[in-house]
Amino acid sequence: MSRKDLTIWAIFGAPVVVFVLSLTGLIGALLGDGVWDAVFSALLASTVIVTVWALIRRRR
Repeated sequence: MSRKDLTIWAIFGAPVVVFVLSLTGLIGALLGDGVWDAVFSALLASTVIVTVWALIRRRR
């Protein structure tokens, strides 16, 4: 697929999803308590893991 064939969603889709997950995890971790705090903290950690995975994949 050439750069001319890329759609807006193909270009900005993944960053938007990571942003929404990060924002949801951050707000939830700040406001949640108990089990919800752990769930939202895991959501925050997953965005970091996805970002590191994407950086490693891009270098290949």
